[in-house]
Order: sequence, then structure tokens, then C-alpha cells
Amino acid sequence: MEKTTINELFWNTVEQHPEIVAVCYRDGDSFAKITYREAGERAKTLSQGLLSLGLNKGDKVSLLSETRQEWGRADLAILTAGGVTVTIFPTLSPKTVQYIANHSDSKMIFVENQEQLEKVLSVWEQLPQLKQVIVFEPLRARPRANIHTLSEVMEIGRQFETSNPNRYEEVWRSVKPEDLSSIVYTSGTTGPPKGVMLSHWNWCFCANSSAQLIDLAPGEPALGFLPMAHVYARIAYFGALKSAATVYISSPKDLAENLPRVRPVTFISVPRLYKRFYDRIIERLESTTPPLRRKIRKKIFFWAAAVARDMGEVKSRWEKPSLKLKLKHRLASPVYWAIRKKAGMDRLRWTVSAGAALRKELAYFFNGIGLTILEGYGMTENTGPATLNPVGRFKPGTVGPPVPGVMVKIAEDGEILIKGDNLMQGYYKDPGATRDAFTEDGWLKTGDIGFFDKDNYLVFKERKKHLLVLSTGKNVAPLPIEEKLKHSRWVEEAIVIGDEEKFVAALLQPSYQFLLELARERNIEFSEELTKFGLNPAGEEVPIQVDEKLIHNNLIIEIFQKVIDQANPAFDDYEQVKVFRLLKNAVRIETGELTPTLKIKRSAIREKYKDLISEIYRPKAEGC
Repeated sequence: MEKTTINELFWNTVEQHPEIVAVCYRDGDSFAKITYREAGERAKTLSQGLLSLGLNKGDKVSLLSETRQEWGRADLAILTAGGVTVTIFPTLSPKTVQYIANHSDSKMIFVENQEQLEKVLSVWEQLPQLKQVIVFEPLRARPRANIHTLSEVMEIGRQFETSNPNRYEEVWRSVKPEDLSSIVYTSGTTGPPKGVMLSHWNWCFCANSSAQLIDLAPGEPALGFLPMAHVYARIAYFGALKSAATVYISSPKDLAENLPRVRPVTFISVPRLYKRFYDRIIERLESTTPPLRRKIRKKIFFWAAAVARDMGEVKSRWEKPSLKLKLKHRLASPVYWAIRKKAGMDRLRWTVSAGAALRKELAYFFNGIGLTILEGYGMTENTGPATLNPVGRFKPGTVGPPVPGVMVKIAEDGEILIKGDNLMQGYYKDPGATRDAFTEDGWLKTGDIGFFDKDNYLVFKERKKHLLVLSTGKNVAPLPIEEKLKHSRWVEEAIVIGDEEKFVAALLQPSYQFLLELARERNIEFSEELTKFGLNPAGEEVPIQVDEKLIHNNLIIEIFQKVIDQANPAFDDYEQVKVFRLLKNAVRIETGELTPTLKIKRSAIREKYKDLISEIYRPKAEGC
């Protein structure tokens, strides 16, 4: 395979498919369209603007924004100008923004709007290398002369081209496959973020490798709504560019509205979205009136859902369904079609789930109703995908076999090791951490525990550093226990604890919506005024705090004890949850318990709830 750059990938697509729509984005009530020819022109003009403002080959440019069409334009402009894109999640605090911009030596920063600009302004004095800031949206005020709007830099680029007509092409063609293209900072669950250095070829290799498994034709609609700051969304975007697909950009909060409008053939997501999608079906059923109609609809749905799970499980074993199951599935097909049609997934051929484990039962259900979910595995350090379930041969509960060109093996201690052209160049300005990340013979040490099943499909078990070691010496993997607990509709999040303690316990974040509905239905005393709302990862407004009376109510505690009792038999006695506590506040990115990629920051949880944990393991004697 000939090594290439993102610059070549992009311009090859522009030249081969100039009139195919590249990007669509919401403009009021409709979608505005940008063809590949127009996308090329816009990226070129912006890139020339950056060159005029002093960007040199190898200079770092930070990108601080939600996913939007300007994000992709800015990224391609940076790369084709010979620069290095430094991605920053828009949810990060000014302090973390300052750390990443400083550590990466960023000379320029793109910001989305006034809110993100304020973050930069608040730490500008601590950014000695910062020369220029470019804002996607119009400015309310210009506190510094070197703050520009995107449209202003586009005009600068047009003027630059007049006096330098050949400069842009000379620059983008001078970039080599092995040149640094991006620094992507890890979430930092255990310390300061580390800057992962990825080359142009890292991205192109992964795009080429994924294309061998996933078919996407020119002009087919793909929906993008995950943060482009993460490699997962960005490699999907580059893959779409390679295929000349049409990418529809959506914010998470508009996803439910945009899905039926776009009717994509594919999108990528995280397990939380699929769980939320299933929960919303249940919520709609529960809200059906009158009661008799609700009872009938629920009975039909749960029967059809059971049939779908059976069919999904048979498919996952690559077996043919029995005649009886085929007949039941055909009888239930109108239910499945109605679900897919209402959700805007009637044209969906496949979707990818990564970032966390997807419940087997959910995967069986979705695959059984005709929505193929492919689970994959990877990390920032290997540019995204290392393994992926192939279309037609998926196995829920696994993350699939290695993708073409990538080698994966299991070390003696169970750690997953990866080798291939997808591996990072190292951690920026951290040679010690880079050395520690690889074995002597060049395998990436993932820090994850797993094994291969009989079909050579990888099964992910747990992060090595998250393994609990009880005071009895027993090792406990918290993730499978947490996922089992989250099977219940009552549990939104679960954090299993017990390191250096005698037994396993759990902190449970209830599904506050279901909790509030139960309290109102059963006339449980609580204050509605103490309920607070916020946006969940899908962009929906949901309860994020409830009255503490609810989590101490005997009836509610009994419900959650049943959840524990139903989950425990799946585990050995020493792994079973002996004690639990309910949380009145949701774990959130904004309060520091979740990373921008929605992973639990266990150290932050332990610190925030240290008194509650102490009460679990060292309860005070009565009267003390």
C-alpha cells in the first residue's frame, strides 16, 4: 500500500467527485449544502489566510469547538498549510485549555464562539507563544487586534492568492506521509493529558483499513454528531472523505430531530446513545393513553423485542434461524419497521459503537430489528480502530478481529498489545512516557486486559489500572459488574469500588426521570424544587439532581436492592456487590467526574465521595 497524506486524500476526492455534496449543515429549518469542489475552494482560501498570518510548516494550531462544518474546514486548512492540528474539547475548563495550548506550543487557536473566546482571553497572559486567534462566529467586540473572524481570514486568504498564486499547492504537496499532522490529548483520567502525536499516514492507513470492512459509496449520507476533537469521530470523517460520502453535521441536542430528516446509511456513536434510544421507546410506551391502549402496546412491543433479541442472538452465532423464529420475526416486522422509520433509521445499513461496552441484550435487540451495530476497539494512541466486527459476521460481547494491516496479541499478563502503521509517533515532549508505552520490540502497550475467543474475536475485559485488589488478595474487574447493573432501566451509571477493602460495593446513579415518575405515582414525599436539570450526552434536558429524600426512601432502596440481587448471581461471591449507595447528583463532565469522552474518572469519584465510601467500609457505631 502506497503511503499518502490527508492532503492527497482530500484533493484526490475533490478532483474525482467535485459536484458530489461533501457536507450538509443546519441553516435554520433546512440543510445547507457544500459540494466537494466548494469544500476544496473554502479549505484552500482559509489555508492561504493562515499562511498570510505567518503559519509555517510544522506550526501547531489549536482547534477549540463543537463539531460543525467549520471544524472540518479549519482542520483541512491547517493540514494543507503544513501545520499541525491540536484538538481541544469545548467542554474543557480554561485551565485545561491553557495547559494544552501551552504544552503543544500552539501559535494560533480557532475558537467556535464568544464563549470559547472568553476561555482563551482569561488565560492569554499565560500563553506566550500564541500569536493569532480566529473565531468562527461574528465578534461582539475585538479586545485584541490579533483576534479575527473566520470570514476576515478568508478574505486575507483571497488577497494572499493574488500575489502568491502557486504557493498553496507548493506547500500542501511538500507535506510527507510521515510528517506530524495532529496532536490529540488524552482525557487524563489519572493525571495531566498527554499529547499523542499522529502522522498523516496514521490517519490514511486507518481510513484505508476501515474501507476494506465498511462499504460507503460516493454521495451516500453519513451523520456526524460526536466531538471531532476525538480520534473516533475524526477518523470517521476522514473515512467519509476518502469515500466521497456526504457528511451531515448535527449537534447531539438536535440528533432526534435530524435523524428522520437525514435518514443516514451510517453513523458512529457510543453505547449511551443506544441505551437512551431504547429507554425512549419505553418512555413513549409508558406515556400512552388510555391505560388499556398502553397495556396492549406494551405487550406487543415486549413480545416483539424478545423475538428481536432471539433473532439477533442467532445472527451473532452466524446460524440460520429456525422456521418458527423466522415466522415470529416476520409477524413482528411491522413493529420493527415502525421503530426504524420513526427514528429515521430506515435506510441505516450499519452503525459502529465504541468507547465502552455495549450490552449484549441491546446489541441483540438492535441487530434483530434490522439495525446492525458493529462494536470496535481502539485508542487515541493507535489512531482509533484496532479491531472491528465485520458486517455480516458480528459477535456482540466482542470487539471483533484485528482490522486489515493491524496485529493484536495478548501478553502473558493478559494485556492487549497492538502493532501496525496506525501506532502513534509518541507523546509530545515526553520521551519517558513514549518509551513506557511500547515493548522493546515495538508493540503498543494498551493498558487493557482482554483475550481472543475461538473465532479470533477480541474480548475486552477491563483497564489494568482499574482492577480492584481486595484486602483478601482477590482481583475484581469492575467494568463487567457495572455493565450488568446498568442493564436495569433504574440505573443510569454505576461505579464499583472496593480496592484494598474486604468486599465490593457500588455507587449508583439512578435514572432520575424514572425515579421522579415513581415518586409522583406513589405519592412519595419530596421537593420538586430541589430537582435540577441539565443536558445529557445526547443533548436532551434531563434531571441531574434530585431531593435527597428520594435516595433514602425505603421503597426506592428496595427497588435498587432487587437490581443488585438480580445482578449478583452472574458473578463469584467475592465479586458480588454487598453494599450500595445512591447518588443524588449525576456524574457529569462539567463537575469533573466524566472525561470529555464520557469515561468515568474514578479518582475524582473517590475524592468527591470519600465520606460516603468511608461510611460504607467504616460505619460509625451507634451513639458515636
